Amino acid sequence: MTKDFEKINQEAELRKQTFYDLTLDPIFKKIFEKKSTLVNFLNTFLRLENDCKITQIEQIKRTVKLDKAKKGNAIARFDIHARTADNSFVDIEMQCVDDEDFWDRIELYGTLLALSAKITMDNEASKKQLKDHPYLMPAVYSIWLCNFKVPFCRGYREDLGLFRYSDLGNKQALPVYAKKRYIIIDITRFKPTTGNGLEQQWLEIFKNAPKAKHIPANVSDEIRDVYERLLVKNSTRDFLKKAVNSMTDKREYSAGLATARRRGEAEGFAKGEAKGLKKGEAKGLKKGKAQIVKFLRSKGVSPKLLAAALAMKD
Repeated sequence: MTKDFEKINQEAELRKQTFYDLTLDPIFKKIFEKKSTLVNFLNTFLRLENDCKITQIEQIKRTVKLDKAKKGNAIARFDIHARTADNSFVDIEMQCVDDEDFWDRIELYGTLLALSAKITMDNEASKKQLKDHPYLMPAVYSIWLCNFKVPFCRGYREDLGLFRYSDLGNKQALPVYAKKRYIIIDITRFKPTTGNGLEQQWLEIFKNAPKAKHIPANVSDEIRDVYERLLVKNSTRDFLKKAVNSMTDKREYSAGLATARRRGEAEGFAKGEAKGLKKGEAKGLKKGKAQIVKFLRSKGVSPKLLAAALAMKD
């Protein structure tokens, strides 16, 4: 099947859906262009209430560049890069494939987010502020929505931060440093429970929208608005093509990753098998020699003659 023919089939299948898949890159970014939607999402997943709620937000450039030691630039393109009214900085990533070195990627993006936020804050600070607080850091939130099984997730949500080892097992433990926070959401582990909170409503969109036929009852106005903007029938042809291209890229990347893993596993197995055979052969030869020596000794062969026989090569 040619790539163009595959895209035609995907477009035909997509037109049969009522709603887009919110985990696809262009849909995810399009939905969160609306500030009120982004504010609602962040207040929900950061679990902010009352006076702590975010009321204003600005989206900033998604590309972060830092000079490398050797050449060129290290570039990270955040899916959603935003700044709140209280000067906290946020990165939201939609991840559909379990990349190699996934945790390293989370930490790299978190570090780049913190450095970019620090540079922005210092550029806007007065000379006195910089002199009095040269190491002051802004709060940063790194949120990862994962549409695959995350190995270290026990439930659908993990909140991570800097804790003491001595606090392990203490459910009331507080982070030593609260300005850098990671929130990892494993969409595949989410199971609806009783109640209808905003976090559940959001996760049901991420998990169920591609198969849903209508907007669920009893959802908030903001969530209803998201569903309405996900309607396939209301999108332009150009946007539909973007969605199809994203689906194709996702499938090709997943297939390539799976192939690479299978090849790696096969090579690893072959090497392990060869190593095991060599080790087994050496062990068997050693055991066989020991049995021969034992037999010859029982027949009265002298130690000197035995040593000379064992020193002989094939």
